[in-house]
Amino acid sequence: LQTDYPDTVIDIGEIVLGGRNRKKTSEIQKMQQKKLAQAACALLNSGGGIVRMESKTAGYSLQEHGIGLDIEQSLRDCISGSETSEYFTWMQQQSHLLLFVKTWSCGDAEQKTAGTKPRICSLSTGLSCRSFTSVESMTASEFLRWKESRANAKPCNEDGPSPKEALLNVDEGARDSPKNTEERNIRDAAARFLKTRYELTAGEVLDFTESTHVEFKNFSTKNILVYIRKNLPKYISAFANTKGGYLFIGVDDDGIVTGTPEEVGKEALVKTVADTIGSMAVYHFCSSQAGVQYKTYILNVSDDSRDFQSFVCAVQVERFCCAVFHDNPESWEVTGGRVERMSVRRWTELMTAADPDLSNLADKFTNELSLANGPPLIRPVYSNAGLQPVSELQECLYPVGSNEIIWKPEAICTDLFSEYPGLKDLMKKQIHPLSKGILIFSRSWAVDIGLWEKQGVVCDALLVAENTFPVLYTVLKDPSSAESESLRETAYKLKQALVNDGGYASKLCVILKILHLNGPEDQMEVAEVDVPQQANPLDYSSVYPKDYVLTSRDVSDFLRALVIVVLRFKSFLSDSLGCEIFSLLTLKQYELLSKNLHKVKELFVIGLPGTGKTIMALKIVEKIRNIFHCSAQEVLYICENKPLKNFVGNSICQSVTRAAFLGRNFPEVKHIVVDEAQNFRSEENWHGRAQELVRKNNGIFWIFMDFFQTTHPYDCGLDFSELYPQEWLTKVVRNAKNICKFMFDRMEEILKERKILMPYGVLEELFKEAECAHSFLGYYKIKRNMETSEMVTYVTEECCAYFKQGYSARDIAVLCSTGPAADMFRLDLEPELKRQVRKCKVRLSLGTAVDVSENVIVIDSIRRFSGLERRIVFCIHPNPAQQEISLNLLLCAASRAQTKFHLL
Repeated sequence: LQTDYPDTVIDIGEIVLGGRNRKKTSEIQKMQQKKLAQAACALLNSGGGIVRMESKTAGYSLQEHGIGLDIEQSLRDCISGSETSEYFTWMQQQSHLLLFVKTWSCGDAEQKTAGTKPRICSLSTGLSCRSFTSVESMTASEFLRWKESRANAKPCNEDGPSPKEALLNVDEGARDSPKNTEERNIRDAAARFLKTRYELTAGEVLDFTESTHVEFKNFSTKNILVYIRKNLPKYISAFANTKGGYLFIGVDDDGIVTGTPEEVGKEALVKTVADTIGSMAVYHFCSSQAGVQYKTYILNVSDDSRDFQSFVCAVQVERFCCAVFHDNPESWEVTGGRVERMSVRRWTELMTAADPDLSNLADKFTNELSLANGPPLIRPVYSNAGLQPVSELQECLYPVGSNEIIWKPEAICTDLFSEYPGLKDLMKKQIHPLSKGILIFSRSWAVDIGLWEKQGVVCDALLVAENTFPVLYTVLKDPSSAESESLRETAYKLKQALVNDGGYASKLCVILKILHLNGPEDQMEVAEVDVPQQANPLDYSSVYPKDYVLTSRDVSDFLRALVIVVLRFKSFLSDSLGCEIFSLLTLKQYELLSKNLHKVKELFVIGLPGTGKTIMALKIVEKIRNIFHCSAQEVLYICENKPLKNFVGNSICQSVTRAAFLGRNFPEVKHIVVDEAQNFRSEENWHGRAQELVRKNNGIFWIFMDFFQTTHPYDCGLDFSELYPQEWLTKVVRNAKNICKFMFDRMEEILKERKILMPYGVLEELFKEAECAHSFLGYYKIKRNMETSEMVTYVTEECCAYFKQGYSARDIAVLCSTGPAADMFRLDLEPELKRQVRKCKVRLSLGTAVDVSENVIVIDSIRRFSGLERRIVFCIHPNPAQQEISLNLLLCAASRAQTKFHLL
């Protein structure tokens, strides 16, 4: 529902409220209660929000009449009996009653220890289990314990029922006397009964009773087929999720044979059973794709004269390896502006999601945001060991003063106050008299969180301070320059990002306050939109409950989540692990990303190897699209080699090689980002052509380069005296510390020998600031004077050792000086490597740099692998025909290795 709240609001319409009014619950009231519970569940699972309802009772007062015990119980059911005030707050606004819902979190209040609660909220799981002679619904917590008990279960036989354990124990069961009967003997008796009996007598009493493994049902209704379709799934789910068992249809609770109604035919009943079981949802945690394993028996029932009267249908259900659902879970989420019930797959994936196992990667990472103790929709976030953790990044980016409101970032504040002289005084009036917190300015918080820039916005300022609500101030040039609904989207998305991306789990709102700059810049007026007028500009208690005010701990948690929101990017580990995880930008990378693109339209970014230039190039592409409202076709990414071009793809921009750029026209392009510019050639004046195309559209033209990684001795087409304005990236974050040392040694040699044309003055100053930004050591090995056969043996043995340690083919690259050299080495390596890895039981495929995203060992030239990376790199005899670039080529190869580098 679209309202003035920058929040997810679900309107459930009219509802009867008040304890006295709800004492006699009608069907209508039950439906109202159900709608409320579903809405609350959806918000708990989707980052929190508001349920709005209208009282059907005239003169209703929350303070006088309360809510109603059945409604309170339904909310307790949503959170499994937890203290409701932790998640829910009621507020009445005239005839409307608002239920403010905090996000669910499986962790403790401080999010520091692994949670013991389920990862999401559910009213029911859709799973059943047996408890003695009863069918019980499995709770979400019980499901997690049950899943652990199934961890070592054997996969089901996909070709049909496996041998029946019960039938194998028939003779043993027959020898047991009633005095020492165990429950398993009842199951064995049922198995023996089905093996030996084909005909029953009406009124006969079976010689076994109901148990965990046996259920009797006597359906006297003529609509037995309808009844079976409705109720059979619960019994099948219960047996399959416990230890298997037998359902006898046509036997009453005392074990007396009654048969089925005469109107029901055998074939119809058997078909209904088969269709019902066949339609039941299963979810496999194992490799099997089998459905429910069962067998149907039909036993004729006759009277004393042996005339045929009816029949008994017995369904034998095997214990299932994984989960069998009798219905979709009763769990909801908000998707696409609608409340949707989760499918079995969606529910199970969220319930069982866990942090990836990084123990076998041999790298050290710090888990900054864990699935084990956060809101339902977060993804894990890691920082490399030795890099600044989130807590330190927060102190640098968003420090909180002890007795003041700190204004950050200083550079943006300086620019804004220079452009709009009255802005500073205006903001001081807004935050008076707060004394502990931070006011975070941005040219556009919309862009910072991945939205399109809002037209007409001068700036945004986010207030995060103790004893007040978080407020997003949006300053406009004039009242007609933007719609409040569009501006509200920024506050809404920021709140959602703090929870679902940053992991903030306390009660949260982001209140939007719009300020207009009317008249001369030094005579600004304030016009408030979307919040009621109040004497105190910071009193929003009529809008949100007071328990949404930030405490000291809340401020710290809020800012920590904000750091994750603005610095996170999809990690290279995502492809390796087959799941989505995120890493964090460095402060310098974030500073570069924060440039005002309306002013810094052209920029040369000169970086050292391993400083994340390609990551930054792609982040700038995203920012260009958001600020200038561009399509992917209007932004061009140009690089030198085709594998990197393929890796970038065409989803966020057009990506082309330099050769393709020179061979085509791009009339639709307005902005260009160039990567690997040091390896371009001067022919056909690529720089002049790109610059002309961009300037014609007043667009962005950023060039990323690393002269140390130059892989040819030719002119790159740039005038070194005109590489301005420029920014540097000098902190190596992509390579282990020992590999960094190897790289720094090669850089020092390059600066001494000066064999090719490069801007050595700039590079010397750049090298002075070079540092490895983390402490993870990694290693490099150098093997000298090796024959090709010895190299093949070495690479094979090392790869097999890595496979045994848990690495996969997608972690390894083998790089040679040229393409033909790579092809020759592949011919020697492939048969020996495949022969040896069979012993490791590893599927092995070899590919080229184009296949870098696949689970293959890449074998290619150093040049073609430029801009890409693998955890482990073998560099084979890097001696190019052009000896003047040998050091650069070796440096380029080493920089492709994240943790382990072998030089042969």
